[in-house]
Amino acid sequence: QFGHMFAPRPDVAIAEMLRVLKPGGRIAFSTWPPELLVGRMFFLVEKYLPPPAGAAPPSSWGDPNVVRQRLGDIVEGVEFNCEEMLAPTLSPQHYRAQLEITIGPIAKTVSKLATEPSRLAQFRSELELLIDRFLARNQVHQSYLMTRAIKTKH
Repeated sequence: QFGHMFAPRPDVAIAEMLRVLKPGGRIAFSTWPPELLVGRMFFLVEKYLPPPAGAAPPSSWGDPNVVRQRLGDIVEGVEFNCEEMLAPTLSPQHYRAQLEITIGPIAKTVSKLATEPSRLAQFRSELELLIDRFLARNQVHQSYLMTRAIKTKH
């Protein structure tokens, strides 16, 4: 659902997804818009842990124009819907602590910064401020982009 975003070469990932799909089959996946919570978390992580040279940023998958270009003309009926996931939490600090043990890029950044306490504290502070902007009534609102399309017969 979300894993394809982390492939370093999106063209290879989408080509394989479409290769294994039968003509007339539906492709569907979720991505994180760059301007919303998880997309902004990607940018924050990149600030402290830049991606490998040449790797496409995961946040680019959240742009419908980019997705449409990557899908190319082998699909038809492309649909985009913005959906929302709610994650219950007690506070931004509580949610940040959960992310540090469950979300790979966040965990990797924390691990990398473990020997730099002041930078780790700054990262955590920035992450908590970001989370707080999307927190309401003890729920973190995470909007995502759902993409659906049908593979054409060729």
